[in-house]
Amino acid sequence: MKKTLIISTLLVLCSCGQETKQTKTALNTITRDSTVVSPSSATNGKINHQTIEKEIIDRNKNQDLLTNEMQKAKENKILKESFLQEMYAKKVVTISNDSIVVNIPFNLHGPDCGAPDCYSNDIRFSFKLKDKLLFPMNIRFTEHENGCVEKEQKLLGSFQLVEENSNHVIYYSTKYKRTLVLFSTDKRNGTSAFYFTGLEKNRITGQNVNNIKKEYNEDDKNSIYPFTSSALTTNKY
Repeated sequence: MKKTLIISTLLVLCSCGQETKQTKTALNTITRDSTVVSPSSATNGKINHQTIEKEIIDRNKNQDLLTNEMQKAKENKILKESFLQEMYAKKVVTISNDSIVVNIPFNLHGPDCGAPDCYSNDIRFSFKLKDKLLFPMNIRFTEHENGCVEKEQKLLGSFQLVEENSNHVIYYSTKYKRTLVLFSTDKRNGTSAFYFTGLEKNRITGQNVNNIKKEYNEDDKNSIYPFTSSALTTNKY
């Protein structure tokens, strides 16, 4: 009887031990599974969030590019149909943000063969671009004389609009006695711009500006000839 009781007790203990071991194994399995699944879900959520953010950023970039292209097309159309269309085609006139920038290298200083001189008087100015081209009454400008000169010079001055029509625009600087003439076409004078130094105001007008080159006489000390630019006399666009 005692032997039977001892054997029964041992069987119960073994059974309990196996159940305890199985229970621990099951708990460990659940714990391991939970540990593996949880980070995976978090990672997937993070990736999805990053993907959405990237899509939003890309969409905004595309919208900005489209807006810029539309604005650029509008600006191009204004200039291509404006007084400055030839200068714009020859890259002397450009657009920077909301402004027109004019940069003319006057590197022809006399009635020679047309080859650029070794020095240049570079004129640069800018003004706001609106829905249509409007020349301001006053423009701040810089003149940079550079090249084969003893000493480079830079001037900062102001042009005043003295005459304007559909064929030409004339600006004058009282302080430096500079005259800038812009033409809407190069067909009549072979260029789109003249530049004069040392002349009094109204020495160049719409009455004589188109005859200056034709009437030039090198033997006449009072005869004048404009600075011109090789960038505006070439036919290459």
